[in-house]
Amino acid sequence: MNAAPGFDEDFLEFESKVTQVMKLLEDINNANKKEDEDSLTKKPVQKNLFDDIDENNFIVTVKENRTVLNRSALDSDEVDTKTTNNQMDKFTFMQQLEKDAEERTKARRERERLAQHFRTLGNEAFHKKSYEKAINMYTKAMEHIRDSPILYNNRALAYMKLKNYKRGIMDCDYVLNKLEEKNIRSWLYRAAAYKRLGDEKNFETSIKLARKNNPKKGDFIDDFLEKLKLESI
Repeated sequence: MNAAPGFDEDFLEFESKVTQVMKLLEDINNANKKEDEDSLTKKPVQKNLFDDIDENNFIVTVKENRTVLNRSALDSDEVDTKTTNNQMDKFTFMQQLEKDAEERTKARRERERLAQHFRTLGNEAFHKKSYEKAINMYTKAMEHIRDSPILYNNRALAYMKLKNYKRGIMDCDYVLNKLEEKNIRSWLYRAAAYKRLGDEKNFETSIKLARKNNPKKGDFIDDFLEKLKLESI
């Protein structure tokens, strides 16, 4: 039996297509093998140290054999550093304050020592009726201690002994206005100076204020007035 017309042509065409497919599969298989071989011999790509940096990363840390940056760690360190610096600044400041206070206290004690020395010399001169020398010594003492009512009162009394009553009043007023408003000796010396100047009004005012500011010192004030009458002051 003869084959159907066109059978040979169809068969040959089918065989040709099969051959083409087989060739294509072989080419694909060869290409995959070559790619695998290339991948085995190809060196791995090294990641750049700064590949992971962005605007949120600044501190370098090592993780899984690669370098990453951590901004939160930097912020924390910055805060810790600022806090530590602030604490150190405060500590240093307090230390300086304590040091300054100690130095001021030491200097004050030295000034008081010198002032007491000159005051003692002034008292000795006063008892010897060397009133000008007494005034000079009290003034030297004031150069070291300017806030002592005793020094001003002593100098006021020495001025009064030299009949320099106005100058004595100035020292008394300085005590009453600047140092100790209720100081009884300043009020009484002031009264005595006005009495010697014949100023009865200011004399009476000074005695009145001496009693008002020192209500428990009535006997002392009365005794002073008795001595004033006897002109022993």
